[in-house]
Order: sequence, then structure tokens, then C-alpha cells
Amino acid sequence: MDKNKITAIVVDDSPLMRKIITDILNNSGKVRVLDTAMNGQAALQKIEALNPDVITLDVDMPIMDGFTCLKKIMDARPRPVIMLSGLTQEGALLTIRCLEAGAFDFVSKPLGGLSKDIEKVAEEILEKVIEAFNNKNRIAIKKMAQKKDEAAAAAISADKKNGMARPAAGASSCVVGIGISTGGPVALRQVIPLLPPDFPGTVLVQHMPDTFTKAFAQRLDTESQVEVKEAEDGDLIKVGRVLVAPGNFHVRVKKDRGFLRVCLSKEDPVSGHRPSADVLFQSMAEEVGSRSVAVIMTGMGRDGATGIGLIKRAGGYAMAQDESSCTVFGMPKVAINEDAVNEVVTLSKISSRLIAVSNQKK
Repeated sequence: MDKNKITAIVVDDSPLMRKIITDILNNSGKVRVLDTAMNGQAALQKIEALNPDVITLDVDMPIMDGFTCLKKIMDARPRPVIMLSGLTQEGALLTIRCLEAGAFDFVSKPLGGLSKDIEKVAEEILEKVIEAFNNKNRIAIKKMAQKKDEAAAAAISADKKNGMARPAAGASSCVVGIGISTGGPVALRQVIPLLPPDFPGTVLVQHMPDTFTKAFAQRLDTESQVEVKEAEDGDLIKVGRVLVAPGNFHVRVKKDRGFLRVCLSKEDPVSGHRPSADVLFQSMAEEVGSRSVAVIMTGMGRDGATGIGLIKRAGGYAMAQDESSCTVFGMPKVAINEDAVNEVVTLSKISSRLIAVSNQKK
């Protein structure tokens, strides 16, 4: 029976955390933990000897931290890694760097993480370990593509922003919406940095907890010609600006005295998420209509499929990322199967298609 189970190694400097995560995985009946390690250095030896399917890796550890360990894993033999991160700004930035370096996904430890509170996210840990295993064949391919991402990002310097004026979007302006989840931080580095400074105002939903979205936006901003910022309630949608929905807040597009703004709210999760791409896309269909351009990208689940269908029916243009370039072909697959999009696009061409279609909508 064990031969049919996913094998894992749990890496954390806390003995209590190692035990709790091990119990979560072993008790599922779907995963067998081969061993644990207290730091990255010890983990590398055990990974080489035991060859696990998936690794859970704490970000902050002594001797060798999770980021350093992850880079060595990906250089030696890329495989699925789930990061465990604390809810701090420093931890958030380091976790985002881990995602850029090839980690499949992350789980944020709840406050009081070194306690039984970790059981609150037991379902999330198990779900992501299983999803990582199911997509393990994509990991090596993604690692190869990542070097191209880094080269493209490095080629864009901050001085290209040159303080250009960014006009606010009028009520009849084109607005671009992006919905994305697992694999987003890496995929978006092949999209956002390639958008020109005069690209239409854009609103982005990336499934991330609060404390992470601000660091994520700042990181993306340093690599892009457009301004990227975490959205605040009432922010104007402007040419050359990408507004990132803050963790734990829905974001909507609203007309306000001849301009378009974003409105934030803490209503119940939709499609299992807050922020939800469905909420964003529905507001775009209602407020922007045929001048909406939207793309649904890599991620688990079905968030965004219903909303992007509303954009298509309103006369806007809807795209979905293709299976071959997704880290997880979940959200786009549902949208495609429900005939909710006009076009299926591979990741490397999403930026050029967004530019072309949005130019037609101006």
C-alpha cells in the first residue's frame, strides 16, 4: 500500500513543527514521510539518500536556511518543494524569492506557528503536497524556463519608468484584469515586466495571504516598466499602473465621477478565495463591459472561470493560459471547458496578446 503513497521529507528547525507536519501528512493515508531534517544542510543529505517525491521546507532555519537549500535542490535535481513561511514582511519577501527560485508553492504558518495552531492549515498543506506531486513532471521544465524569466527581468531597469505622467482611466477606458494563483510569482515575471509604460490600467488578483501581497507587488515593481503597487481602497486605475489586490480583500472596479477606481471589501470568500478573481472579473463586466480585457492564468481550483465568462458575454476579450505553460492547469482549464474565453495563449505570448488586444479596445 505504501508504494502507492506520495513520499515526503519534512524540513523544519522546530521538533514540534516537524512532528505536527509529519502527523498531518502520515494521517492522511495519502502521504508517507520518509524522514525529517532540522536544517537545510541535513536535508540535502537525506534528500539525496531517500529521493522523496515532495519536500516541505521551512524558510527560516539556522546553519542553512530554506532559500539556500531550495537553490541547491533545484540545481541538483528539480523536484516539488512546498515552503513553510512565517507571517512577517521579511518572511514574505524571502518566500517570494523562493517561489521565483522554483518552489512549487508555500503555506503560511498561522500566528503562534510553533504550536498546535499549525493544524489550522493542515488541509492546505496536504492539498498542496498532493498537487505538487501531481505536477512534478512540470518542475524541471519550469526551472529551465525560469532562467529566461530572470534574464528578461534583468534587462528592464527601473529608470525606464522615468516619472512619466500616468493619466487616470476614464469611465470609457480599457481595463485589464488578471487572475492567477499557484505558479503566479514566476509566471507573472514573463508578463508584467514586458508591458510598456503606456499599458492600460490593470488590476491583478494573485491568491496570497496578507503581508505577502505588498512584498510581492514591490518585488514585481522593481522589474517592470509599469508601476506595480498593492491596491488601496479608492486607488485610481491609471495608464501604466498595475494594482495588486491585497491579501484577504476582494477588489472591484467601480466608476466614480467619470473615473475608474478600485474598491476593497472583506465580504465572504468567493470560489474559496478572498481576493477572488471572480469578484474582480464580474465588476469589470458590469462597469467596463466591452472595453474589458482579462486573462486567467495558472492556479488550482476554478476561481475566475465564472467571472471571465461574464466579461466575454459583455463583449470584452477573455484569454486563458494554455496547459503546457501552466504550473497547475486548474483555473484556466475550467474556464476553457466552460467556453468562457475567446483565446488560449501560451505564457510567453500573453504579454504581446494583452498589448495587441488592449490597443484595439482603446
